[in-house]
Amino acid sequence: MHEQDEPTPEEYFPTSESFPDFTGKRREFVIELEVQSRGYFLRAQEKRRSGEEGGYTFAAYSPVDPFFALGLLRDKIRKGLATRYLLVVEHGRRTPSHDRLKGHIGYGGVVVDGEFIAFEELCSILDTYEGFQFSLTIVDPYDAV
Repeated sequence: MHEQDEPTPEEYFPTSESFPDFTGKRREFVIELEVQSRGYFLRAQEKRRSGEEGGYTFAAYSPVDPFFALGLLRDKIRKGLATRYLLVVEHGRRTPSHDRLKGHIGYGGVVVDGEFIAFEELCSILDTYEGFQFSLTIVDPYDAV
């Protein structure tokens, strides 16, 4: 077989997959593979209706094997969807389920549990913890840095 006839990783990669979240609801993700000289970068973005903000986003990286990166990505998605970080309490107000939030930073807010939260609402959520200490960690979505 000539080199030009060898299949590329893109030919075997899924373009979408679905996973259950903490409620059992299936969430559909679009998977993108980016091949670079430094390795294989994968990103999974939850499918949303047109104009709908939020949605889960996950990413993974491998310097040598795209299928290893795909396994890492699937693990991240399963773990990320397994935990609920926000509860809705009286009058639709949201509060952390266990004094911890995890998500990603978006334009004008954050996304937690796949739902967009404007910075103003995030500040309101944090107001209930006045006097408490906190630790803020910002992590590269690919864990490559």
